[in-house]
Amino acid sequence: MKVIYPVCIFQTKDEYMAFVPDLNTNNTYGKTLEEAIYMAQDLIATYILEDLEDISKNEIPKQSNIEDINIKEVQSYWEIEDKDIISSFKTLVLVDLDEFAQKWSNKSVRKNLTIPQWLNTKAEALNINFSQVLQEALMQKIYKK
Repeated sequence: MKVIYPVCIFQTKDEYMAFVPDLNTNNTYGKTLEEAIYMAQDLIATYILEDLEDISKNEIPKQSNIEDINIKEVQSYWEIEDKDIISSFKTLVLVDLDEFAQKWSNKSVRKNLTIPQWLNTKAEALNINFSQVLQEALMQKIYKK
């Protein structure tokens, strides 16, 4: 499922600030414009996929029409001084929720594996959590230094 939300971008000398008015005016930033847009995508995906888990209907917040967003009101809400802004604009940000869910999901997946019986017997005698050990070993393997 893909969603599109309007985002207000404010460039300062140090960063790009991204505000998503439809999501309780949540905001993020990046050192570059590309990073700020990616962070806005991440913010939208996180808000929808995680923060709304508690809502029984799991309704996705309605997307505003970009023309209806007043960038000066967003700027005023966050008390951003005109003198700090180099440029500002509104843009639409596309987010593939399925891609983010797949990439960042903590949902457990069942895996079957085979180990020697003697190893299984010793590990069970020591009350070793097989899932935890496998996760730790995989993380070590994946993020080798």
